Amino acid sequence: MKRRISAAILILCLVIAKVPGALAYQTDISEPLLNHTTIALDSVSTLVEYYPSVLPELTSETNTIDYTKLIQVANTGYVDEYIRVKLIFSDSDIESKTFFSSDKNNYYSPDEYSRHLPDGWVYHSSDGFYYYTGILEAGNWEEYASDLTYDASNGQYYYKDANFYIAPIITTPLVQYMKTVFDEPVDMRSYYLYAYEESVPFYFGSDYAEAWENYLADYQ
Repeated sequence: MKRRISAAILILCLVIAKVPGALAYQTDISEPLLNHTTIALDSVSTLVEYYPSVLPELTSETNTIDYTKLIQVANTGYVDEYIRVKLIFSDSDIESKTFFSSDKNNYYSPDEYSRHLPDGWVYHSSDGFYYYTGILEAGNWEEYASDLTYDASNGQYYYKDANFYIAPIITTPLVQYMKTVFDEPVDMRSYYLYAYEESVPFYFGSDYAEAWENYLADYQ
């Protein structure tokens, strides 16, 4: 099984006297965490993300920032697999002020979002992971990757715009839009959202739940 922590996302802003529109996007890069267990044919996957290169407009009158933040996982190996993802905020206070959406119409707190997930995703409160219930098929990843931006510093792929792939090799987006509502404009500050994904070969079980249960029982 392979594990990876994504380049964290950003956000937000620093409102300074006389410079109310100052924003700072920040990226925190973490080294991949690898599990060196050797099995017959291991699974390999990667996060594929998008976040805007254009900063959200900010004025001293607003306390809300909303933006497109796309999170998917792709199968980059040679064996079909199941995947799971964990989202971790760098600041619990920010988590309580942030809302997720899959359609840009309905926004939910992270806790509520776990009950309004896009098709194919389920949340397990016991371990804090979002599980993709379908099998990610192995395929020609190089063909898909050719249209993406690759960051060699963290081994991750990024969309060039908000148009995302729909294919058996990649999950449906776990999240597409985010919104953070601060108490006051002067309270706005930067934060990180870490996306952490793991994959396991399909042959560990007849469905996603059994595959993960068997893997964790045998290799953890």
